[in-house]
Amino acid sequence: MGQDIPKQFMHVENKPIIIHTMEAFQNHPSVDAMVVVTLPAWIDVLKAYAAQFNITKLRWVVAGGTTGQESIYNGLMAVKAECTDDTIIMVHDGNRCLVSSEIISNSLATFKTHG
Repeated sequence: MGQDIPKQFMHVENKPIIIHTMEAFQNHPSVDAMVVVTLPAWIDVLKAYAAQFNITKLRWVVAGGTTGQESIYNGLMAVKAECTDDTIIMVHDGNRCLVSSEIISNSLATFKTHG
């Protein structure tokens, strides 16, 4: 995007993009907790934004890897010790902030139907 900051921290309507995304999961009744994987230098910034915008379901903030796949793996390993084998984990690209409650519900329903 040609900016000095990662795109998930760019502001849209006076909020970082990542906060718009996190609010969708925060407000969904079927979501119990969140892990966010981010650049190591931005971990404290993310935690501060989460506190500022009252994102209470954020339980883990993890340093990302060198690839998207490695970053997802890091996030999964962070929650592994606290989750049971029947825990449903959704993976979302935090830059796509237009995720809606309906999309989250439909994704969960599809999982419950098809595994």
